[in-house]
Amino acid sequence: MDEHKCRLTYTFYMLTLFLCGALLFLIGFFPASYSVAEQEKTVPIDRPTTLHGEKLKPPPANYDSFILFLIDALREDFPRESTMPAVHERACLKLSLHVDIPTVTMPRLKSITTGTLSNFIDIALNVGHTEQVEDSLLHRLKQRKAVVSFAGDHTWVHLFPSEFTRQAANNDSFYVNDFNEGDRNVTSVLAQELEKNDWKLLILHYLGLDHIGHVEGNASPRIKTKLKEMDDAVKKILDHKNMANYLLMLTGDHGMADGGGHGGNTPAETTVPLYLYSKNCSKYAPSTKRYNQIDLTPTLALLLSIEIPTMSIGCIIPEMLQTLTLEQQMYAYFYNAHHLLNKARVKFGHENVRSSDYYHWYQNATLLHKQLLQPLRIGDGSGASKVHYQNAKLNYLRVAREISGQLSESLVKFDYGFIAVGLALTTASSLHLILSVLFLDVAAEQLHLHRLNVVQLLFSLVIGILLNVVAHLVDLVLTSSMLYGLLLLLPIIASVYLTIDVVQALLKIALPPLYSRRLKLSIPLPMPLLVCFAIRMSTLGSSSFIEFEYKTWYYLGSTLLLLTTLRTLRRRITKANVELDGRHLHKIASACVWQQRKIFVVLILLTLMRYLHRLSAIKSTLMIFSLFLYWARLRKFTDTTQTVFKGLAFLLVYCFRGLNGQVHFFEVPEYVAARCMLPVLVLFWCCLALVFVLGYRTALPQKKSGLSLLDEQPQSNLLKLLQTNMTCSLMLVALLYKVQNIVLLPTMLITLDETYKLCDAYGTTARKFSVRMVHVYKIIMTIFVARMFYFYQGNSNSLSTIDLNPGYIGQTSYNPIIVGLFVTLNTYSAEIHSFLYLIVHTLRTDLRSVGIIQLQPPYAKAADSLVIPLYAALVLLPVAIYLCLMLVFRYHLFIYSVFSPKVLYDCYTVLVFYLVFLSTSLYFKLFKHDA
Repeated sequence: MDEHKCRLTYTFYMLTLFLCGALLFLIGFFPASYSVAEQEKTVPIDRPTTLHGEKLKPPPANYDSFILFLIDALREDFPRESTMPAVHERACLKLSLHVDIPTVTMPRLKSITTGTLSNFIDIALNVGHTEQVEDSLLHRLKQRKAVVSFAGDHTWVHLFPSEFTRQAANNDSFYVNDFNEGDRNVTSVLAQELEKNDWKLLILHYLGLDHIGHVEGNASPRIKTKLKEMDDAVKKILDHKNMANYLLMLTGDHGMADGGGHGGNTPAETTVPLYLYSKNCSKYAPSTKRYNQIDLTPTLALLLSIEIPTMSIGCIIPEMLQTLTLEQQMYAYFYNAHHLLNKARVKFGHENVRSSDYYHWYQNATLLHKQLLQPLRIGDGSGASKVHYQNAKLNYLRVAREISGQLSESLVKFDYGFIAVGLALTTASSLHLILSVLFLDVAAEQLHLHRLNVVQLLFSLVIGILLNVVAHLVDLVLTSSMLYGLLLLLPIIASVYLTIDVVQALLKIALPPLYSRRLKLSIPLPMPLLVCFAIRMSTLGSSSFIEFEYKTWYYLGSTLLLLTTLRTLRRRITKANVELDGRHLHKIASACVWQQRKIFVVLILLTLMRYLHRLSAIKSTLMIFSLFLYWARLRKFTDTTQTVFKGLAFLLVYCFRGLNGQVHFFEVPEYVAARCMLPVLVLFWCCLALVFVLGYRTALPQKKSGLSLLDEQPQSNLLKLLQTNMTCSLMLVALLYKVQNIVLLPTMLITLDETYKLCDAYGTTARKFSVRMVHVYKIIMTIFVARMFYFYQGNSNSLSTIDLNPGYIGQTSYNPIIVGLFVTLNTYSAEIHSFLYLIVHTLRTDLRSVGIIQLQPPYAKAADSLVIPLYAALVLLPVAIYLCLMLVFRYHLFIYSVFSPKVLYDCYTVLVFYLVFLSTSLYFKLFKHDA
């Protein structure tokens, strides 16, 4: 097997093992559900009917009908007198609810209906709807044969497939371009349900506000229009003749970030309003208190006169019980505390509960409650009764809040077996890969690149089986499935095998006298690069640095580029000065500075890219300039015909944005613009297809005389195909990017070009010219440039900055594959295309160097033997370190709000690189590209 093919295969194995390890880590760190524990089934379900020998009667439902009016992404500051007058003025009670993370729809619905916290991995389940709730308010209502009607987001139907008596789910709830149609359907169902009036609970889930936020942001003028529409819908309920004894609850599942998205932990995302309406609300007092979203569950259970769901850990909201009698209110507080105390007994043990403070609070409250039963039943309103009532109420609430807090903390479950195997596999594979690249000359021999060591493999098998058995015996692995146990054996064996290799390599580096051959670095590691990477690694342990990671990359990227520029400039001046014996130093310096003028322009551009959000006033001019510059930069990758079609495609991109109203365009009636958008997109796809077909036709011509150009010039054809793929992908990204972000595309290409020229100049002015050193510089600079432009685009480590709008361009319905592909391509465009640009640049350099530079023949063509493996190693290593830090910070205050989103981003970044690596390596495998 050729060395380059072995290298690519080896890199593929390491990437695959790393992803398997990352998946195991995520499974262990983010269990799929908190509600699977068998012990929860021992929690009593029935409502208590006695208290110290006294009979208690659960209160009946205080309202004939309940309406949950849920507006997706309703921020607390949205309902105002100017935006929603009826909602604001006619509310009986206005409260605030704190929403737990993750602030996405599916886990929020689970919290509202079950009263328990959701796991962070529910973010993934939010898209696939793979989970079904086993016990909830809806299950309890169904057991009592109550009519429950629903209209809106189809996430409810996936969570509760058989609990609704009538349902009208929006089939395209994830289609974010739908601002009105889905909501109109919900309002239509509302009108029908108001006439039927046979339901106990009506759930309405409006999505238009959330969709507007995703597409146009929280400052969109459509927001006010949508809020007015919601206000009218609420007014329709309040004024309807059939609504006599009802409770209307207006709230949101989560809030909306300032950028329009959600998923993070900012106050705008984690705080939603709760407005209550009923016919007679004179007893309600104004309140500005804030409760948890999970507190809705036990409160609604009491008002509906049903059992509290088993998994509920919420507390009663006292203000919602004002219409109940004092005896009924006291029962509600008692039932809530009794339910949570039973859960605490199951979770923490009877002895631990009996010795706790809250158990004594509970005993005191029940004694006072028993003394109050007779006075409350006869209507005794004496001062002593009021004091006893307040003391009992406060003690019950104290018990409930204390236990609720402890249960919330105890819900965090880690499967340390999966975490350990995942960390071992990710750490070993990343170290194995980086060592094999750093010690390139002897890596194949020492690290077994070409073949497996049978003895070592058998030893790893024995150790792996022992570790697997011991882990299950001591319950380090939570799963008891035989199949899962056998599947876990494979990554354990791989971890042991790779760890042995890594330990041997490290010993040969640290203790060379004990070995016949010492491992020596075959790739130079310049100090500036090591310092920048050390700074980068040191920031991973700080929550503040993770929240503001973009500032780190802005600083490190620009600093590294400037430092390399100044060092190259100094070397050039010194070399020229020596040749001229020190004469005309100022002229020499001026000439050298002028030679590097473009890199200084690039540094200025990088500074300006930080302020793209302030350029919205000149978006039209900026887009025209950006597309023209982008077209000019891509000309060198294609022939004249393809260049013409690229220019036409970019013109169509501008037309599409003009028809959308995002840039200044000639006046077109709205209905005409709506009809023209689809043909414009079809023409764009035709131009893109023509560029693709013409590019492949040039690289793969018809065979002549039994031979094809594929056989005669493999590297040239490989370059043409990769250039075509990269060009088409860059054209597509121009359609997906926000208008103000399109300027990033040509700027990134210019930055990479000038950076590579600078690296070449830096290498040629070095004392000892090394092709490997130049490649190392280019690889690391490419990674830094990619990360800089990733954050220039507006991305962050918060899930709320994910831009979903590109996934729906040209789509008329929700297709998860297309949406996922487009959103990924838009979000990770800088990462993907920087890597592809580096490969294309390396191949172009190799073609120019054939027959000219023969300094180090094995590494002159380094795209597959050095560039790809080293790039992969530098992508994996920081992620492996961060996974280890995740274990250290697992009980950190910000583990789920700051650290967890970043680990999802990092693991997905590796997955994206893995897919790009596979598609690129396939071309290397198909061509006879001799390194």
